[in-house]
Amino acid sequence: MARLYHTASFQVSVGIKGSIMGKEKEKRTLARNDFHLNTLLEYIHAERGIDFSLHRHAAVVRKLDLRLQGAGCRDYKEYLAFLQVHPGEMQDLVRTLTIKASNFFRNPLVFELLHTTVIPEVVDEFGFLKAWSIGCAYGEEPYSVAMIVRELIAEENRSFAYNIQGTDVDPDAIQKARQGEYPGEELVEAKQRYIETCFARKASPLSADSGDARYRLNGEIRSMVRFSCTNVMDQLLYKRAYLGNYNLVLCRNILVYMNIAMQEELFRALSDVLYERGFLVLGETETMPESVRADFEQPFPGIRVFKKRWSATVH
Repeated sequence: MARLYHTASFQVSVGIKGSIMGKEKEKRTLARNDFHLNTLLEYIHAERGIDFSLHRHAAVVRKLDLRLQGAGCRDYKEYLAFLQVHPGEMQDLVRTLTIKASNFFRNPLVFELLHTTVIPEVVDEFGFLKAWSIGCAYGEEPYSVAMIVRELIAEENRSFAYNIQGTDVDPDAIQKARQGEYPGEELVEAKQRYIETCFARKASPLSADSGDARYRLNGEIRSMVRFSCTNVMDQLLYKRAYLGNYNLVLCRNILVYMNIAMQEELFRALSDVLYERGFLVLGETETMPESVRADFEQPFPGIRVFKKRWSATVH
């Protein structure tokens, strides 16, 4: 019995030691993965000026894993080596890590408010409109603003100065935005009058089916928006003095991908570039941090449209 007891004790002891050693090995593996992940992110930052370490960790890892699978790499170390000898992969990686889901007049209620209340109020207050669409993807958002501005000028038979800018970190997206050509499904939330007056339909050479049609914005609307390839974090955090001020900023579905600390810093920067009584439009899922909430009022309950208060200070 004593021998049996010692044997059982030995087995339990070995089992515990094996479990501890397994956990230690797992920790070392995770530490190595974190090291190689950070090295990869630092390389992307150095090459493209985009610091994805500021984004939400889980979202970055999930999207990176897609690229690893596509490249047939086992881990971040192997993928970094692949990236260094395949320059074209960098653009595919940036495209995967950034957001490109958009269409014209996405969230129609927001654009209805821009048309009926926000932009007229801005023009009455300032005498001009200076708008910035951050993370504009293929240009649908700033072009939607341009269509509203064009209609307001025609409706009220008055002119006012306007400056509409669209920026995105992806140069390919900006190039497509300047071309102003889109598949029909991106116009699903656009009102028929905009489609008829601002677009020219281009039938697909392969099919006469309307579902295959593409639409190109007319030259007037395209000329109303200035596009540039810009890293918003770099612009807002380090080059704020060169930006000037805006009375309408649209920053939708970008902040949700950033960690809380970076969200707070960017909101403070956004508050800084907004004129007093200017408007900030956020995505439906985004929440303004309490650290800057006192600087803004929310004139439309339940809608992510905020107005900067008089004498708002950057904390």
